[in-house]
Amino acid sequence: MPKGHMDELYNSKNPLVKLVHIGRLDSIVNLIPKKNRLRILDAGCGEGHLIEKLYKVNSKNLYYGVDIIKVAIEDAKKRCLYAKCELGDISKLKYPDKYFDIVVCSEVLEHIFEYKDVIKELKRVLKSDGYLIIAFPNELNWTISRFLLRRTPIKAPDHVNSFNPTKMKSIVGLKLISQINLPFQLPFFMSLVCLMKFKK
Repeated sequence: MPKGHMDELYNSKNPLVKLVHIGRLDSIVNLIPKKNRLRILDAGCGEGHLIEKLYKVNSKNLYYGVDIIKVAIEDAKKRCLYAKCELGDISKLKYPDKYFDIVVCSEVLEHIFEYKDVIKELKRVLKSDGYLIIAFPNELNWTISRFLLRRTPIKAPDHVNSFNPTKMKSIVGLKLISQINLPFQLPFFMSLVCLMKFKK
């Protein structure tokens, strides 16, 4: 990931790209319970944009971020001085069992071959009655969008997996609380991103 990659997406001159990515962050923020002192992990936190938004809404929660990309974590640490952001592999987290109230994994699993190991690990560090929030793209529609926008390569080369809501629900194996299809809450086959909230 080049430095500032996510900054470019969140500040894109293309209104659709910006709408989808900012909308994803805002939707995740809205899924977080209105409580204080929650321990929240952003697994695959990138440059820290989600943590930054969460903190602006509630500065009384405890925020953690983990990412395997060094340049991203360096930016996250600068952006989120109040959070514990660390370089690490989200399939092998150092945290104890049932440590977090909320675990978020947004637009990450499509990049990882061992995604089942990651989901197992995220469930391990999640408290009983905690919430796991996962976001993933509709690969077909993103590929079509990239073609129409004349972006190359047409298929995102770093996406090694493809998911749909039925497959994700089966893999996660927790109770599905809500599903949001972005950007316009259309059926998944017409959407660009799916956001799913599970309860352990």
